[in-house]
Amino acid sequence: MPPALKRLAEIFLTRAPLYAVGGVVRDSLMGLECHDIDVCSPLRAEEVRELLSDSEFEASDKSMRLGTLRIFGNGIGVEYTAFRTDSYPQGSGAHNPSEVLFTSDIRLDALRRDLKCNAVYYDILADKIVDPLGGVEDIKNGVLNMTAPDVFEADGLRILRLARFKAELGFDIAPATFESALENAWRVKDMAAERIQSEFEGVFRADKKHPELGLKTAHVDGFETLDRLGVIDMVLPEVAALKGLPQPKQYHLYDAYRHSLKAFEIAPLKLRWAALLHDVGKAPAVAAQGNMHGHEILSEQLADKILNRLRFRKSEIKRIKELVRWHMVDINGNMSEGKLRKFILAHTAVIDDLCDLMDVDAIASIGAITRPNRVRETLKRMREEGVPMSVKELCVSGEDLIALGIEERARADVMTALLEDSALNPILMDRDKALAYLKKAAERLEKDKR
Repeated sequence: MPPALKRLAEIFLTRAPLYAVGGVVRDSLMGLECHDIDVCSPLRAEEVRELLSDSEFEASDKSMRLGTLRIFGNGIGVEYTAFRTDSYPQGSGAHNPSEVLFTSDIRLDALRRDLKCNAVYYDILADKIVDPLGGVEDIKNGVLNMTAPDVFEADGLRILRLARFKAELGFDIAPATFESALENAWRVKDMAAERIQSEFEGVFRADKKHPELGLKTAHVDGFETLDRLGVIDMVLPEVAALKGLPQPKQYHLYDAYRHSLKAFEIAPLKLRWAALLHDVGKAPAVAAQGNMHGHEILSEQLADKILNRLRFRKSEIKRIKELVRWHMVDINGNMSEGKLRKFILAHTAVIDDLCDLMDVDAIASIGAITRPNRVRETLKRMREEGVPMSVKELCVSGEDLIALGIEERARADVMTALLEDSALNPILMDRDKALAYLKKAAERLEKDKR
C-alpha cells in the first residue's frame, strides 16, 4: 500500500478504521500488481467530506446516494464507499440498487458484494486482513464463490464479471455459483449496452490483465464461459448461429464457430473483434443460397449491426467493418499487381491490420499459412520503393495545384489520380515528373471546360 494511504487511514482513525477492499486485496494476496485501490469504512460520504475538509486530501462526489467518493491527495487517487446494504428491483438485471441502507457492520457490507474473493478487507493501520466470508481460503484454492444465494438475481452485471474474473485469474467457478449464474443469465438482456460492451472488452483482454500468471488463452476461456452461461446466444446471436455450421474440409479444420473462436484466440488484441466477426455472414449466406460465397459482404453488414448495438465508437465500427469486408481480398491470388497497389492505397489506414487478419484467418482455417500473402508482399515492395501512401506524402502540394490554376473542386481528384499512378509508375515520385503530370491534368480540365 502506498504511504499516502496510511496517512489517509490515520486521518480516518479519529472516527473509524479505513479498509482497502476488493481487487487490490485479492491481487496483493496473490502477489499480483494492482493499480486501482478501493477503500471503505462505516463513515457515510458526507462524514468523510467533513473529515477531510482541512486535510491534504480532497473528496469529490461520485454518487452520494451510494455513499461513494473519489479521494485525491499526496499522489494517490482512491474510490471510497461507505459500508452499506443494497436492494435491487425484482425481476430485472438492473445494475443500480433501488434501495441503499448504510451500516456499520462489515459483514453486511461483505454480503452485498459479488464474490467472496472480492469481499476481503485489509485494515490499513492495523496491518491485518479482515475476512468475514472466507474469501482468503477461496483465493488460496483458486475458486469463485458467490457471497450470497441472490447475488446474480440482484445484479445482472455480476454474471459478466464472473466470466471475466474466471478468465483474468484462472480460477474455477464453484458449482453452486455457476448454476445460480446460469439460472439468472437472462438478466443480462436488461443491462445497458455500454456496460455489456465494457465487460466483453474486459474478457477480450483477459490474457493481458496479469501477464505474470501466464494465462495465454484467458480471453478464450472467458468467452467460452460466457457461452456456457448462455450469454453469447443473447448478446451475440449472430456468432452463436455459426455453431455446427460445416465448412469445406479441404480448407477448414473446424466448423464456422470453432474457426471464428480459433481466429479470436490467435489474433492480436486490436484485431479480436474483427477476428470473431469476420465470418458471421456465413450462416445467413448458407441459409439464403446454400453456400458461403460473398459471406464477407454479409459479415460486414452484421458486424455493423452488432457493434452499433453494443454502442461502439463510430471510428472503431468503421475500422472493424473495413477489416471484415476485405479479409478475403485476393483469396485466389489472381489480382493484378496494379489492382493490388490501388487497393492498398485505398485502405492504407488498416492495411497492416488487414494483412495480419488474413494470416490469422489462414492459421485458424488449416493450422498454417500455406501460400504467400500477396497483399503483404505488394505492400512491402511499395514501401521499399518509397511509394507515397497518402496525398500528404506526394512530392507536390496544393500550392502547386493553385499555381497551375486547377480549380478547388477538382484538386482532390487530381491528387488522388497522381497518388494511384505514382504507385504504378515510380517515375512520378520525381517532382519534375509529378509537376508535368499535374500540368497535363490542368490542360485536360481546361479543355473539358471549353
